[in-house]
Formats: sequence, structure tokens, C-alpha cells
Amino acid sequence: MLYGTLEYAYAQPFADSLVRALDFRAWVIGQTKFSALAGTARLLHEEMRARRSRGAATWWRSHFTERCRCEGCRGQETDVLAVFEAENGARFALHVEVKGPTDRFPARRDQAANYGIRASCWAKSAPKAVVPHGDAATMLLCSASKLAEYATHLPKFGSVITFEAIAGRWPDATAPGVMNLRDASIP
Repeated sequence: MLYGTLEYAYAQPFADSLVRALDFRAWVIGQTKFSALAGTARLLHEEMRARRSRGAATWWRSHFTERCRCEGCRGQETDVLAVFEAENGARFALHVEVKGPTDRFPARRDQAANYGIRASCWAKSAPKAVVPHGDAATMLLCSASKLAEYATHLPKFGSVITFEAIAGRWPDATAPGVMNLRDASIP
């Protein structure tokens, strides 16, 4: 299996749905500190795509920088990055960590805490390939079955969304077969 194949299977429908399903996009933003902007924020996916290298296959996947050597940036990536613009012109980003049903957090580094460090760093000074923005939030996208295992990491993310919560209303926004896991906690 290629690196990131399982992660991609969960991340790709999520990212695609941010583009095409306005109600899904509003719901996702509504789970964050930017909830007041959920109904009107515009996804800047075309602008994001234009800043990526020619070799980048997507607008959203595997954003990283080696220029910044801070603890949150150094050699680490954001699985799904989505930059939005509010009606007043303010821009904000969602940094989403995707953990498949069999994934674990690394034992040797604090991947969860590094998401917040990186989000803050990029909001102050975005890497060249990232659309500039003034604020950011972090999110964990995972299976409800992993919440107990991830308990020590959850507080390090601004919000947590489960595949099962998504599949209940937007089955096309997550990997096939997720509803076999069931989660009735759809806000």
C-alpha cells in the first residue's frame, strides 16, 4: 500500500465535499471557533490550487514547509488544509488531521500539539504555497471508535469530527463503509 493511501480514502471525500456541498461546508465550519462565519464563508480552493506546485495533485493535501524550523512546522504536514474568506474579507484556515480507523498517534512526538503550533505559525506568516490568512483552527477527523484511545490528544485540537457523524448526513463526504461503525451524535 502506498504511503497515505488509507488517509487519502478518508480525506479526499471530505475535501471534495467542502467544495461542492455548501451545507456540509457550513456544518464543518460550524464545529470550529469560526462558527459565526459558517453560513457565508467562501472556500478559496481555486486560489489554493494556484499556489501549489505543478506536481501537487490536490489543492488540499499534504501542506508542509521546510523553511520554518519551529517545532510545529519542521518536517511535518497538515493532512487537509482549507482556507476560507469571510464576507468582510477576513481569511481563516482549518488544519485537519485525518486518522483512519487503524491509525495511531506517534509515540515519539506530539503530533496533536504540533497542529496548533503550525496553524498559529502559518496564520502569522504563511508558507509561499499557502494562501495568506489571519487566523486558524485545528480539527481532528477520525472514527468514533478511536475517541477513547485518542483521549489525551483530543484537547489539543480545536474540534473533533467523526467519520460516522459525517456519514449520517453526508455519506459522500467520507469513505465508503463508514456507517457500519455508527455514531448517533450528529450535532
